[in-house]
Amino acid sequence: MIKMEWNDSFNTGIELIDKQHQILVRAINLLGLALERGSNKELMDAIFETLADYTATHFADEEKMFDAAGFPESEQHKHTHQIFLQRVTELKAQFDAGGDNAREVLAFLVDWLQKHILGTDRKYIPYVLGTGGQMRMAG
Repeated sequence: MIKMEWNDSFNTGIELIDKQHQILVRAINLLGLALERGSNKELMDAIFETLADYTATHFADEEKMFDAAGFPESEQHKHTHQIFLQRVTELKAQFDAGGDNAREVLAFLVDWLQKHILGTDRKYIPYVLGTGGQMRMAG
């Protein structure tokens, strides 16, 4: 089974983001378990939908955070989120049309999330934590 193991290298130091990332990892692993056990289409649909909805919520939270912090690569980061959501929508449509692509979806999710957390997300962390010298205070 394709599985994503959480480890300390994924920690951002931003409690909300770390918790959300952990939930996404669990959801991806639930999808993998459902796939491994040959779960019915209804369960797979529910897992896909939950994963997509939660990812959209996570992205919105993340974007609010780094926009408020004055992250200079905000638009590029948002674009990577849009591309991801488009790809998930495409993969889900293939699955809904009877495609046997659940393993492809799972591999894509694991690969993307690992690279995103360890790469793209690392760029905004100093700004959100206020160590980038450009943290704007609300008020």
